[in-house]
Amino acid sequence: MPSDVDVLIVGAGPTGMTLALELVAQGISFRIVDKAVQRSPFSRALVVQPRTLELFNRHGAENAEELASLGKTAFAMSMCVSGKKLADIFVNDVLLPGTKFTSVMTITQDETENWLEEMLTKHGVKVEMGVEVKKIIQDSDGVNVTLSPKDGAEEEVRAKYVVGADGAHSAVRHASSLTFDGDAYPQEFICADTFMESSMPHGQAFMCLGNGAMIVLPLKDGRVRLVVSRPGQDTTREPKLEDFEEFMQEIFPGGGSLHDASWVTKFRLHHRGVNNYRDGRLFVAGDAAHIHSPAGGQGMNTGIGDAINLGWKIAAVLRGEKPDSFLDTYNTERRRIGQHLLKSTDRAFTYVTSTNPIFLFFRNLLLPWIIPLATRNKATLLERFGFISQLRIRYRHSDIVATANGFNGPIKGGDRAVDGKIMAPEGEKWLLDLLTPTSHHLMLFSGSGLKQASEGELNRAETRFLEETKTAVKVHTIFSGGQKGQAGYVDLDAGLHKAFGFTDAGYVLIRPDGYIAHIGHLAALDEAAKWL
Repeated sequence: MPSDVDVLIVGAGPTGMTLALELVAQGISFRIVDKAVQRSPFSRALVVQPRTLELFNRHGAENAEELASLGKTAFAMSMCVSGKKLADIFVNDVLLPGTKFTSVMTITQDETENWLEEMLTKHGVKVEMGVEVKKIIQDSDGVNVTLSPKDGAEEEVRAKYVVGADGAHSAVRHASSLTFDGDAYPQEFICADTFMESSMPHGQAFMCLGNGAMIVLPLKDGRVRLVVSRPGQDTTREPKLEDFEEFMQEIFPGGGSLHDASWVTKFRLHHRGVNNYRDGRLFVAGDAAHIHSPAGGQGMNTGIGDAINLGWKIAAVLRGEKPDSFLDTYNTERRRIGQHLLKSTDRAFTYVTSTNPIFLFFRNLLLPWIIPLATRNKATLLERFGFISQLRIRYRHSDIVATANGFNGPIKGGDRAVDGKIMAPEGEKWLLDLLTPTSHHLMLFSGSGLKQASEGELNRAETRFLEETKTAVKVHTIFSGGQKGQAGYVDLDAGLHKAFGFTDAGYVLIRPDGYIAHIGHLAALDEAAKWL
């Protein structure tokens, strides 16, 4: 007889292990398998975005800070054209507001995977490596899966749902009716992790354009990651460090030399996306659902976002809190994000890596004029970094989020819950430190204007709300700085009240994935209970 499990996760990269972390926190039974016998020590994914760290922060601030400590933030990004440096973008000038994770981090994929696996080990979860999926057959009640361990007999598993986080060649996607539309980029790229000697400062990132493109990203141990696209480069043989050095003399300010590479490789890139993130009881996430260029460091982070969006929804359905149709919102919310990233990264990538000689001529002719002007406007740069950081991802179009009638604040249903400092009995902390992946959170704000709600009014509102809902909700009261002696948390400078738009008393109902289910004035709180 087949063994039973609620969820089978196929693929144990960052996306699969993030989903496993979400499910174990929710108390859902699952298995996670990967056909690779062991993890690769090399990784193409290198960037962890601030929003990803915020989402991991739900599993404990100390854990997210541990992951962040593994990374490095370049103190500046230099923009160069044809070997000349045109502008520097200093990190301190574009630190992101409203979050404790203010900068993009360079953390290698293998470090992220090791951190995730350690987190799972703390929960008693073992990733099953060397287990390949041979057959997937779904019916109306579940999915039959044939697993083939490298060192054992085939096993039949019966799962209620199967999630494919198994990459571009996903076995789960191939077993479904989903299409994977797109194509390969024509260029071939070479990549190296190596030590670099040059006249340029260490610990700095570079974007170098000319007759081709080269990106230089600093790694924590003193090495750099080099990614090169060069028209006419020899793709019939394996790359050598000399290939990078030769290109550096042409495109990198002052040239340079390389030594002691730990990884040198070549690769091609694709841009593809599925027509739906769900086929019955089969789901896809991460590279199994969307693959795109590495522009902006979006790929791994988007897969992690997929997993977090799906995890709490599967748990709610399996507990009987929501109908199976609730899982359709995974596709509604995440496919739109995936498609937007495919289009935006494709535009940026094509601009940087084009091999058209006419385009290259005019691009390289105009950029020395454009770049200094474009990088001078700090507000514009901050807006662009806000997009890259994924802090601006939102689900306002979703039919499971809403904004109360009459509320016109800057934050709407479906937006990310903004962060800021609050004063707790134990000292200063961040608002999002209160969030956990196991329940919804209701934040009751007293208001910062002339008419503020008292502690008693907020407590009575909380009581009425909890009487009307059967879904697990944790409630927190946030008072403005002028209200002394109150229980709950204090927004000392009223910065959070302003960010949410709560001059009058208001509420924010936050989903387990850190996005707002419902927001409005306190008088409309009865509306929010209907959204659980």
